[in-house]
Amino acid sequence: MRFIFIPVAILLYSAMCAYIGIKLLGFISHFFPNIPVIIYWIVYALVCFALVFVSFSGNNLGFLRKAGSIWMAIFFYMIMLLAVSDFIRFCLFIFGKHINNFNLYAVGESVFLCTILIVFGILNAHTIRTVNYDVTLSGSGDNIRIALVSDLHIGSTVNKAWIEKMTAEINKAAPDIVCIAGDIFDGNTGSFDSQEIIYALAAIKVPLGAYACLGNHDVDRMFGGGTENIENILKSAGIVLLQDEVYEIRDNLFIAGRKDARPIGIGMSDHRMSAKELCGGINGTIIMLDHQPMDFAEEEQAGVDLLLCGHTHKGQVFPATLLTRFTFWKAGSTYYGYWKGKTQEKPMQAIVTSGVGVWGPPLRIGTDCEVAIIDVNFVL
Repeated sequence: MRFIFIPVAILLYSAMCAYIGIKLLGFISHFFPNIPVIIYWIVYALVCFALVFVSFSGNNLGFLRKAGSIWMAIFFYMIMLLAVSDFIRFCLFIFGKHINNFNLYAVGESVFLCTILIVFGILNAHTIRTVNYDVTLSGSGDNIRIALVSDLHIGSTVNKAWIEKMTAEINKAAPDIVCIAGDIFDGNTGSFDSQEIIYALAAIKVPLGAYACLGNHDVDRMFGGGTENIENILKSAGIVLLQDEVYEIRDNLFIAGRKDARPIGIGMSDHRMSAKELCGGINGTIIMLDHQPMDFAEEEQAGVDLLLCGHTHKGQVFPATLLTRFTFWKAGSTYYGYWKGKTQEKPMQAIVTSGVGVWGPPLRIGTDCEVAIIDVNFVL
């Protein structure tokens, strides 16, 4: 099935790129009638397939990868905007209406709107915002403050400077615990200086420790798809990695971390314990890290008090936000924010963060890069 899907996907993508390219060529030719058509198509094809070239080259090629990622966002919006303009033109044709130079105006408006969206998205993705939650849990002991981050995607797009910026935001909130809910890295630890990232992460200062679970992107494709380098980096930075493990933070307060349900690569394909297996025998308040917010019902039945997730990016760019929202609603969870279960005796509470980094196009439209600050109050 895969051998059929890939060629079909490439053909479909190529056809859509050609559609955009023809529209853009007509628009550009109106202002520059002597444009060399062959050179235009060569340059355009290189832009369209930049990410494919980077993937097969075996090199990092950070600039080309970033350019290809931005093109994917441009492609996404131009397809939608041009398709809408063609639909409008079709409707005008049906009703016998004609507007001179309609295609010129339509393509010009599409380029203008796309440019505004892309520029705004890039600028917005360079800002880290803080969101606050107040949660009350059954338990004893002093109240705590948790800083939750996820989806850092450290790699060719997210670098040391961004992690330092994130760390400053975390430390400014003075949390007691830091939780990192997966997708810490983006599949290739060879694309950055590991020692620099260790220093940046180690700057997180919390009295009760920093804890993490891995996400579906936390595999090292450059080194056979394993997680050894990732584990070593986190350990060197003083972060406790929990892979189907439970750690006692203090008396009657536990944090559990699950292996990811759908990892990309062979390094994390081991058996994933059920939530009930992981939480069995624990007598106390349980905070659980699970990268993907897909198993809320199972985790609530297992006795989890507070579940912390990431993965969704809240859709990252509109209108993907709408599809993401529907997908996780159908799964009985949420794509973002606060969620409370329906079990009358002990309803689980959950918080899903939109993440502090980006994946793919380095922009956010309709979503934010964020650090979630959770003030937890304990009552008997």
